[in-house]
Amino acid sequence: MKPHPTTPPLDVSAISVTMMRLMGGELLLRYRINQAAKVVVPRGFAHRSEEDLWRRTCLEFFVYDQNGRYREFNFAPAGDWAAFQFASYRKRVGDYVPEVPPQIDFQRGPQVITVTVRLPARVLDGVSSASLCAVIEEEGGHHSLWSMAHRRDEPDFHDPMSFAIRFGSSAPAKPKEALQHA
Repeated sequence: MKPHPTTPPLDVSAISVTMMRLMGGELLLRYRINQAAKVVVPRGFAHRSEEDLWRRTCLEFFVYDQNGRYREFNFAPAGDWAAFQFASYRKRVGDYVPEVPPQIDFQRGPQVITVTVRLPARVLDGVSSASLCAVIEEEGGHHSLWSMAHRRDEPDFHDPMSFAIRFGSSAPAKPKEALQHA
């Protein structure tokens, strides 16, 4: 991922994400934040949360179908999460509740934060494309907005043109397949 030019980070040097299907079909997303000593991680309670997670450090995953509908997932490193459904660009139609809540594992070292998210296999049903994004808050209230692709002059994670991961069909990926995005 890369930061939007209008929201550069202070110290964070890179965010990479590994995405893979596990043997049981479950989707695994592993976000790694480098030079993360000054990243602010809000205290979490490991439960479904309100819709304002994106105002602090938050990792995001968008999935888009062939008909313009999409879902947005927000994951706070400490375990809170939220998910929303959209009928079209920014037209929210409600919350999305997966059959199994996301499992979020957070690890922090002196310079690296790793957040691993597991989602149920059905999250990718009917998906044609996806996007990985992040809102990073560093000490002092400084925010940087990261995405695989920025297509507009202003940051916009909802822009369908930025959904850079393409799926050939709605069939589940083979378990050994993995994508590395940086």
